[in-house]
Amino acid sequence: MPESETSRSLYEDRICHVILSRYPVEKGHLLIISKLHYANMLSAPDNVIVHMFIVAKRFGKRTKKRLKCKGMDIGVNVGVAGSIPHFHIHILPRYSKKILHFAPGKNEIQQAEIRELKHLLNL
Repeated sequence: MPESETSRSLYEDRICHVILSRYPVEKGHLLIISKLHYANMLSAPDNVIVHMFIVAKRFGKRTKKRLKCKGMDIGVNVGVAGSIPHFHIHILPRYSKKILHFAPGKNEIQQAEIRELKHLLNL
């Protein structure tokens, strides 16, 4: 895992790792990232997709309970301009019905928030 992701790391196994987004759209925005390179979900093997969505479900439940969000979006991007060309799943907590935008240049997550979220998620 790149050094820039180490402090944001929440979980790792042989198939994927879970990190806090470097540029969160909302508090608690997580990424489940495959360890092996697949351009997107469509090129990943079924067992990797299933495993990563099981991990997403586990972290989705934990996020909803501990961050007390009203809901969440769980999803992937395929062939979207500007998307990172590596299979990953977003867990995006929703605290209101406002429309969210993935805005480039959004503020980078700070160490204090990383510590807080790791504590809240019991990691």
